[in-house]
Amino acid sequence: MEDVKALQLFQQIITTTKKGRIKWEPTADESEYFCVLPGPIIASIRSWRERDSWGNDEEPLALTLRAEDKELLRVTPDVDGVQVAGLRELYELARRQALGVNAQVDRLLGELAKL
Repeated sequence: MEDVKALQLFQQIITTTKKGRIKWEPTADESEYFCVLPGPIIASIRSWRERDSWGNDEEPLALTLRAEDKELLRVTPDVDGVQVAGLRELYELARRQALGVNAQVDRLLGELAKL
């Protein structure tokens, strides 16, 4: 489906996340992360498991924007120009930031260097 605004928003969020300007946080659901954007708008990215018609496991991803408890926009690979790889990259960036993965790995690398 063509949604120029959804594509533009997705591209801006991933670019801004890569630059470290968006602060992602964990949620109670370990497969969902969120950030507060101006507006205030809540953006969340989540992953879940489901089975396709052949019985194979799939792991869909979606970026969702909410305001005042209403879903405004959902960005999935169904949006022209948004690919699964891009959503996976955003999900991984958000997860690593929200969980402080890079800082923990840096600490571990420092400790391993002492051995």
